[in-house]
Amino acid sequence: TTNNIAEYRALCAGLNYALTNGLTDLHVVGDSAMNMAQMRRRRPPRAPHLRSICAQCRGIADRVHVCTWNHHLRAFNEAADMLANIAMDDRKSRQ
Repeated sequence: TTNNIAEYRALCAGLNYALTNGLTDLHVVGDSAMNMAQMRRRRPPRAPHLRSICAQCRGIADRVHVCTWNHHLRAFNEAADMLANIAMDDRKSRQ
């Protein structure tokens, strides 16, 4: 679905930021249980339309050496969730 694609794009953007800025040995925390589980298990998604973006994230994650993948509830991430919803509505980034 569209929100799963958006979650993976956001993950790739964050990982690219880390790569560009020389950040390594990362502990990634996200509010998408699906993304965190798929990245942690190193298994591609069942949905064909998510496989390439998941592989792209995995490639970047391996380069920056992600140590852990952890999920936390979206309720504890209200500010980021609000910005993500605004960006989806406007189709623009709000960094």
